[in-house]
Amino acid sequence: MRVINYLIFIYSIALLCFSCAPSPEDSSYPPESGNFIAIGFWHGIILPLAALGKILGMNIGLYDAGKDVFSYWFGYIFALLFYARLIQFVWVQIRLSREVK
Repeated sequence: MRVINYLIFIYSIALLCFSCAPSPEDSSYPPESGNFIAIGFWHGIILPLAALGKILGMNIGLYDAGKDVFSYWFGYIFALLFYARLIQFVWVQIRLSREVK
């Protein structure tokens, strides 16, 4: 359990330092460049912190408005499914630990 706590801490610090999706006016990727699946996946992974920043009034986007290709949204949705599986795993572990006690 200690290793998981360290990993969560490192993940949180990394996301706080490096996370943001560009706001629509700051979008700088040309539409033809890059690996859109990886960019979409990254923006899906940082979604919770981007939403927190949006709630706090920062000018960041929840997704890259300049990306309207299927591969970007495939990566984005894949990241959201990753979060769903992670939440399910944690929920099952909590329930199992309560049943053991």
